[in-house]
Amino acid sequence: MPLRRKRNLYHLLAVLAGLALPISVLAAAAPGASASPVNYHRRSAITSTSLGTFSPTFVGPAATGCASGCDLLSGPFVTPSTSSYALGSAKAGAAARTAKADMAARQAAAARLSAAGRLPAALAHTMPSPVLAKGGPDPAPPTVNCDQPGSGCDRISLSPGGATGVKGLNAVDSGTLSTNPNGDIEPADQGLCAGNGYVVEANNLGEILIFDTRLNRISSVIPLDTLMGLTGKGWSSGGDVMCQYDYSNGGHWFFTEFVSASTEASGGPFSGCFAGVAGTCYEGIAVTKGSNPFGPYNVYFLNANYNPAEPGAPYLLNDFTKTAVSRDAFLLFYDEFPLVKAGIGGGFFNGAQEFAFDKNALERGLPVTFGNGRPDPFFNVAIENMGTLATPDGTCASDNTLHQPAITCWYSVIPAMPPDPSQYDNSHGGSAFMLDTLDFYGQGDTRIAVFDWTGLRALNSFGCFACGALRFGGQLFSGVNYYYGEGVGAAQKAGPIPLGNECGLAGLSTGTPAPASCPEGPVATNGDNFTQASQAQGQLWGAVSTEVGQSFAGQPSPEVHQGAAYWVIGTRSFDRFGVFTLTSQGYVSPAHEDLAFPVIAAGDYGPAAFFFTLTGNGGPTGADNGGFYPSTAFGRVFARSGGLLRSTVNVVDLGQSPTDGFTEYQGYPGATRPRWGDYSAGVYDPVSNKIFFATNYIQYPNCAPPQFTLTLATCGGTRDGMANWGTSVNSVTP
Repeated sequence: MPLRRKRNLYHLLAVLAGLALPISVLAAAAPGASASPVNYHRRSAITSTSLGTFSPTFVGPAATGCASGCDLLSGPFVTPSTSSYALGSAKAGAAARTAKADMAARQAAAARLSAAGRLPAALAHTMPSPVLAKGGPDPAPPTVNCDQPGSGCDRISLSPGGATGVKGLNAVDSGTLSTNPNGDIEPADQGLCAGNGYVVEANNLGEILIFDTRLNRISSVIPLDTLMGLTGKGWSSGGDVMCQYDYSNGGHWFFTEFVSASTEASGGPFSGCFAGVAGTCYEGIAVTKGSNPFGPYNVYFLNANYNPAEPGAPYLLNDFTKTAVSRDAFLLFYDEFPLVKAGIGGGFFNGAQEFAFDKNALERGLPVTFGNGRPDPFFNVAIENMGTLATPDGTCASDNTLHQPAITCWYSVIPAMPPDPSQYDNSHGGSAFMLDTLDFYGQGDTRIAVFDWTGLRALNSFGCFACGALRFGGQLFSGVNYYYGEGVGAAQKAGPIPLGNECGLAGLSTGTPAPASCPEGPVATNGDNFTQASQAQGQLWGAVSTEVGQSFAGQPSPEVHQGAAYWVIGTRSFDRFGVFTLTSQGYVSPAHEDLAFPVIAAGDYGPAAFFFTLTGNGGPTGADNGGFYPSTAFGRVFARSGGLLRSTVNVVDLGQSPTDGFTEYQGYPGATRPRWGDYSAGVYDPVSNKIFFATNYIQYPNCAPPQFTLTLATCGGTRDGMANWGTSVNSVTP
């Protein structure tokens, strides 16, 4: 899910505007803001400065995780293999029959609600943290020249470009799970991992699907509630899913997600963690005992409220978790939000939290605590609370411009994921890296940051006795390609929207009388942050969404679309001299169209895959026959290419209709909260020599009444009444 800090920041700006503080001051003070267009070909000099080197906030046993009196991690809790969910098994058949019966019961309940004039939308839930409109004036976005090949304006080809794709999980899979009492969920976050002959997709609200490397399904939908043993504990899945395969210690799969200490029957996380109930927010970490994704599993739980002295405890939320591995560590990041009590400086955001766990201990299934209650000295963790680190624009307690808390905090500092051990960085006693953006004021920026762990080998030491060697550091690049307008909604091709046509009946629109129908909405492109960082070929690869002006000869002004800025950062100079270098940068912007959730997945060699959701309405000229329904697309990029190879975007999975989910219309004619999968995911598998990637797209054409009904699994089971999102899982050879 995207950043809660954005919503509150924009609220703060609106309040200040009401107090007659000139918002133009914010634009002038914000780094990278400009009153005139930014020309892609006129770049300022790129400079690099150190952000400092620090001893971690805490090093020591994972059973404590802070100075005293608290427990960070618990486990392992052993859960059995889910091989009974393999396609063709008796358990898979029984699960399908149970889901069908459960779906029928929910459809009957929805019909009763509709007959009683109550809202079927009560069965639909939006994951927390919407991104709302920005405050302040709009700076001009960066501009690319669509008449000049290689400028960052890319042609669209309906050829798949050598990639193949299959349908992945969808709203019906999620909404009809017996472990998901909430029905439809938006958005659909995606995780993807590959190894040992398998590919695994993960999604909201807590489910996975297993494929072979030819992308044949070999499992039914497996609930993470089952995989992690949550149902038996009276706990529930909360989304923000991630997965990855690590080759060490014989090979292991990691699955992570929000976990709420509230029951499925009571509403799951919406009655616990997301509702701000004290001490209910956890991160579930399931690690297979062997190299098979079906398990069995050792499950650990990270308590987001492990430190009672942390501002905002015990109401802290662990948002937007991302993971990676190094030779020595399992890396986990999340953004920390105090939901009830004030956080750092009295604010609403506590900044990024970085954890480095002893990976060997997790993969060996070691206990965090012995039977006598003493911490296991072979199970260690290092923590960097980045909310305590200053940024160039102030601290998490007070920024340098408004002197307010929760604005200039390090946020969404994403760990970089190597695809296999050949890409680990073992310099400086074991290193790992993270990427971050710095658009604190939502007014655009020309800076990015790289952070590093060093000395991670010390996590393997008995009692963490060597952990004094652990360090956390950072480096700032200034003058890089300008990015702005991150999260602005992207257009989609006009098409049938049966839910939109019945938004009044669905209880989504508001007013007296409430509109009976709602217009087609945009595709959300979300926050101002990296959503995945890849580490390969001595480089770090990352992309972020940005508004882009597309300049065409003969048009009086540039077309403004949602595109992407990306950077490739060299680590070999860090290995030798402790300093990162900027290898290349560029823009990606499909001509006349938009993109959402760009991600780069790099392999051991060759070009990386740059993939995203492609959408758009063809711009003012109605290009591409009126644009694209949300589709899966990709291009190739080398470390030094400075843009997509041949400036070409290839469409792999063509969307079949507009997105037509409840968040497109909820609150219309007021501000709506359209949601789209909060992140894409991809990874290279060296055995099959393929890059696998997944994005959201619309799998099936929307149908019309009477086939369409406001129930689950309507339109022949191709969608739900309140949601029609779907995913694709794809592969391409570098």
